[in-house]
Amino acid sequence: MAAVTDAYATAAEYRGRVDKSSTVDDALLGALLLAVSRQLDKECERFFTQDATAVTRDPYDGNGLARVWLPDDIATATGLIVTADLDGDYSFADETALTLDTDFWLGPPSADKGPEPRPWQFLEVHPDSTRLSVWPKQRRAIKVTAKFGWPAVPGAIKEATVLICRELIDLEKSGFTLILQNLDQAINLSPTAFGIMQRIKREYGRRMPVR
Repeated sequence: MAAVTDAYATAAEYRGRVDKSSTVDDALLGALLLAVSRQLDKECERFFTQDATAVTRDPYDGNGLARVWLPDDIATATGLIVTADLDGDYSFADETALTLDTDFWLGPPSADKGPEPRPWQFLEVHPDSTRLSVWPKQRRAIKVTAKFGWPAVPGAIKEATVLICRELIDLEKSGFTLILQNLDQAINLSPTAFGIMQRIKREYGRRMPVR
């Protein structure tokens, strides 16, 4: 599995895609693929790898509703721990972790199903929970420990990384001075690269939930 900081495509995958055999430029190519990958993260406001182990993010705000959307994707239920500040003292030391499928559900319900599993994006109170009926309406009220990110890098993300990289290399050959610091400018100058980025944003970009 790719590390959270890895590029979404390797130099070898790029060479295979564009029918290039020489490995002379692999170091520079790897740096460009990495930069394109992080630009995709920035544009989509999420990342498509996942944490190697479960990590605890800063507590999320509650909203007084049964469903709370998270600003971070949950890649897997393995290692998941959710705790709510039910007594409103801004401390989790005296709280017991909630139980998945007893106190809350992960949603969307079918996120992990189908040909391309997606991450879970919200927590929903189980209607039969005896612990809570809504999430506390309070700042920093929900602590989540999880492997954040995406279940697996989508094929479209890997393909976009390769294609944008190829377009940028072609742009450089035409006379544009390409440096990693002006990557977004270079993408905007290439109609093909810009179009790929916009399509990926539409399909994979984070969207505000409909209330």
